[in-house]
Amino acid sequence: MADDVEQANQTPTQAEQEAAHAARQDDPAAHVRGWLLEARSATLCTLSAHQDLDGYPFGSIVPFALTAEGRPVILIADIAAHTKNLTRDPRATLFVHQPGLEDDPQTGWRVGLSGRFVRVGAAGDKKASLHLDEHALRDLDARYAERVPAAAGYRATHDFDFWMLHDVARIRYIAGFGKICWLPGDAALRDPAGAGLGAAQGPSIAHMNEDHRGNMIEMCRGLRGFAPADAEMVSLDRTGFVVRTTGPDRLEHFSFGREIDAKDVRPAIIAVLQAARAAAPG
Repeated sequence: MADDVEQANQTPTQAEQEAAHAARQDDPAAHVRGWLLEARSATLCTLSAHQDLDGYPFGSIVPFALTAEGRPVILIADIAAHTKNLTRDPRATLFVHQPGLEDDPQTGWRVGLSGRFVRVGAAGDKKASLHLDEHALRDLDARYAERVPAAAGYRATHDFDFWMLHDVARIRYIAGFGKICWLPGDAALRDPAGAGLGAAQGPSIAHMNEDHRGNMIEMCRGLRGFAPADAEMVSLDRTGFVVRTTGPDRLEHFSFGREIDAKDVRPAIIAVLQAARAAAPG
C-alpha cells in the first residue's frame, strides 16, 4: 500500500502534465536566466542548525548577484544564521519572484533553485571550499557591488564571505497560473561567450579601449557617482562588461539587464551609456 501511495504521489496529474507542457512552449530556461537578471533579491531557505529548530527550513531575504555563467552568489556574515546552517548542510533553495507585484504576487513569475552552496575565498582560505584567484574575486566583488553598492567594503572590513549556489539540482519554474514545470539545474547557466560573443569580445574590447575611454568615464560618473582619471574595458560577456578604472583604482561591472548575442553588443553598450548620461548630475 505504501508503495502504491508513493507511486501515485510521483505520477503527474493531467493538470500538472498540461501545465508543464504549456510552460515548455515558452523556452522556460531562457526565462529563468532573464528573471535572475531582473531580480535583485531572493528568499534564501536553509536547513536550520539551531538547537530548537534543528532541521527545520529557515528563510530570510538576501540580495544576490550572478556570475558570468549565471550562478547566484550571496554575501553573508559569519554570525548569520544562514552561514551556520550552510556550514553544516550546504543544501538550500533560493526562491526568486517577480518584483513589484505586492497586490497579487501570484500573478507573476517565480522560480526556485534548489542545490548546494559553497563558500568562496582566495587561495589558502581554510574556510572556503571554492578558491578563486585575485582577479576572479575582484570580478565577483564588482558584480555584487553593482547590485548592492553599500556592500562594497564588507569583505574587506567585516567577516563576510561569498557563498555560491554552485551545484543546482533542480529548478521549479512558474510563469503564472497554468505554466509550471521542473527544469534541470543547468537550465539557469549560460556560456558567457555564447551566441557569437566569443568572436566579438576581443574586437569589441579593443574598440572601446581605443576610441571610447571617455564614454566609460561617463558611465562611471553617471551610474557609479565618481569620475576616474582613466577607464578601460577588461571583459565582456552576454550580460555585461567590466571596466577597470585608475584614479581611483577599481573594477566596475555594468549589466545589460538581459542576455545579448554578437549583433547586440553595440546597442547594448550604447544603452548603458545613455542610462549613464540620463543619470548624470546636470
